[in-house]
Amino acid sequence: MHTITYHATMVLAEELLNGYLSVTDGRITYVGTERPDGDVVELTDGIIAPGFIDIHCHTSLRHSAVEDPCEVADFHRAHGTTTMLLTYYRDIPHEELLACLARTKEAMSCCSNLYGAHLEGPYLNANLGYGQGVNDSPDPTKYEAYIASGVVRQWTCAPEIEGTPAFIARIASAGIVPAIGHSTANYDQVKTAYEHGARIATHLFDATGTPETRYLGTLEVTFNEACMLMDDLFCEVICDSQWIHVRREKLALLVKTVGADRIVAITDMYSNDIDDGLDVNLIDGMLCGTKLTMDRVAVNLFNAGYSLPTIFKMTSRNPARALGLSDRGEIAVGKRADLILINRQAIFQKLL
Repeated sequence: MHTITYHATMVLAEELLNGYLSVTDGRITYVGTERPDGDVVELTDGIIAPGFIDIHCHTSLRHSAVEDPCEVADFHRAHGTTTMLLTYYRDIPHEELLACLARTKEAMSCCSNLYGAHLEGPYLNANLGYGQGVNDSPDPTKYEAYIASGVVRQWTCAPEIEGTPAFIARIASAGIVPAIGHSTANYDQVKTAYEHGARIATHLFDATGTPETRYLGTLEVTFNEACMLMDDLFCEVICDSQWIHVRREKLALLVKTVGADRIVAITDMYSNDIDDGLDVNLIDGMLCGTKLTMDRVAVNLFNAGYSLPTIFKMTSRNPARALGLSDRGEIAVGKRADLILINRQAIFQKLL
């Protein structure tokens, strides 16, 4: 066995700790303030944090997951993402999507940070999101083939689409985490989806609508509010620097209501490779994902006033829990040593 010990400030789940961290063969074996025996690597100019986990990402700056899954995974790994899902949108034809999943499986064998795929569709509300189409109902002749690929880890559908409760139960039974989004579902439809196994709300406050009001002058419970009322439902949020996808006040409301332990920050990177000074995409006048990387997301959250422990809950610990990954996402004994170093003078100078 090979053990290496570091002395540094560490980002733990609830606090910053100046102490020692030992790693043995890729696992964390000690976290504390007492100096262990043996040599110690001093990291006085850095802060050790858990690696980022991004459960919703379509592209790198140069290629999409459809074109080159390895390049996308490697690009985000260079920005501190130690676990990620490649997200495939609803506009990919059936046979091409099967080919994408096959390429994802192959890429997983050589990309250490690639955990699998997230399917965003095709069973979404046709009127919400880029590339609007028709309300496709779940089709077993197609979705069973996606399940059989063995690489789908998360799957987003809209609860108001006919047949989604049974579909959600089916994918949950296959070990896939059901997510809901691109939706105008009412409270009862969201509750039904949750009771059948939905555990993630896909980019809350984005591509969501409000049911028609039944009484003049009153407001129905929106999809967003219904999701916030479901216990243990994780809520994805896109945190761009301009707070276009999610208003800063909306995030504050989410923290106050559901709590920081249920918020999952994502990139939803869908780059169009246009240098317009924004970290969001405007395509044909419609908002369409971002140019974000997870290190940039962390900076945006810090600049909004959140502490490092809270930031790394949103960017590491919570996404791990949302996917049911108990072996990573935080600095604790027994966890995988998926770690990043925040350099005070360089990479994260805007943080500190």
